[in-house]
Amino acid sequence: MLRKILTTIGLIELLAPEALIATAERVALEDPDECELRSWVMTGARVEGIALLLLVWSSDASYSRFKKVLGLIGILAVSSPHVFVGCATPLAYTDASNCKWRPWVYEGTRLVGLLYVLIALNELRHDWLSDSN
Repeated sequence: MLRKILTTIGLIELLAPEALIATAERVALEDPDECELRSWVMTGARVEGIALLLLVWSSDASYSRFKKVLGLIGILAVSSPHVFVGCATPLAYTDASNCKWRPWVYEGTRLVGLLYVLIALNELRHDWLSDSN
């Protein structure tokens, strides 16, 4: 099921990054019109979509490594959501100081981070069980 979800996300990023980002901004930013995306963000979303699809589908080993890397990202998101969002915002926006995130974004970041950690732990558990047999 996770593979299908990640595939869907990758395809959306690849085929419709504008719609994805516009929707995310409307939901997460207090005033999306106050924030200007950097010129490379749409292309970056497409590249991320391709990379996601390749990592998920090129081999079971790459998919396994990807899930473990998600865990590392998740640890950062869970432990410091304000720092995580604060570091990501200037990467995507030319005027990051104008971007006011809705309060739930930080707890949402923490929850997504927790999901990433659980995905990684499940993958590690799978590895440990496979090694013990």
